Amino acid sequence: MKAVSLAELEREYPQDFCRKLSMFGALSEESLQFLLQQGTLLSVKPGDRLFSIDDLSDQFYIIIKGAVRFYQHRPEDDVSIPIRLYDEGEQIGFVGMIGLHTRRGDAVVEKEGYLLEISTELFHKLCEQYPEMFMIFLINITREMSREISHLDQLYADKH
Repeated sequence: MKAVSLAELEREYPQDFCRKLSMFGALSEESLQFLLQQGTLLSVKPGDRLFSIDDLSDQFYIIIKGAVRFYQHRPEDDVSIPIRLYDEGEQIGFVGMIGLHTRRGDAVVEKEGYLLEISTELFHKLCEQYPEMFMIFLINITREMSREISHLDQLYADKH
């Protein structure tokens, strides 16, 4: 994993590429640029670990390009179970950050790409500087989480 500049990302992808990602839907250009400039842009490769079980949850990631797999550990037989693959436009790690608990599993990059790391500090700054856009950003995050819950409900129902 290595930090990259916004200019490096924009050389590889058109300027409006991020605008098309669901997590950034309906955000103003100014607030989107704020996130991209103030957040940490990361170039990632398969096998890079974003976080591990019991790490602090003081940031989350938006997948700009690529994919990240989330695993939970089953201690009784010492196995890591793949739970979900997060794709472009989705976030990973928000639940732990907003829930104020340590990481409940491992996040490992599965497909090369770029991520935007948003710290708790940046999340708070967005709220202060762009309150209306912060509400839209929260709606985008909530919408994605509700889709995930519906998917998990269906998986559970299919097993019973």
